[in-house]
Amino acid sequence: MAEVNVIKASKRINDEEKSVEVQFDFGGSVEAAVEKFGAEVVYSNFTRASVITAQAAMRRMLETGKGQEEIQAAMSAWKPGVAIERTVDPVASVLGKFGSMSPEEQKALIKQLQARAN
Repeated sequence: MAEVNVIKASKRINDEEKSVEVQFDFGGSVEAAVEKFGAEVVYSNFTRASVITAQAAMRRMLETGKGQEEIQAAMSAWKPGVAIERTVDPVASVLGKFGSMSPEEQKALIKQLQARAN
């Protein structure tokens, strides 16, 4: 069964926003896509998208302070298309945002933290 997707794109050209929308038949299944485009095309696009997703996950892990071994273990268990569990470090989150705050916002946050600590 064919699966027609709507693909949208927009671009600002000479201060004017232009957009276009096309319909494209990807095939509707892996088997149909392989039949339409060939196994090499389907596989190369799958790996390209998977590498980008893996790189994003690895960057998030680096940001949380994980090392090579921890990241390798997490990625060895990863399956493309399945989200990797994210743990949020609230202290790292606050510290990350702190640098982009204005001096006034930083002082207000420090006061809030001091009040909460007392």
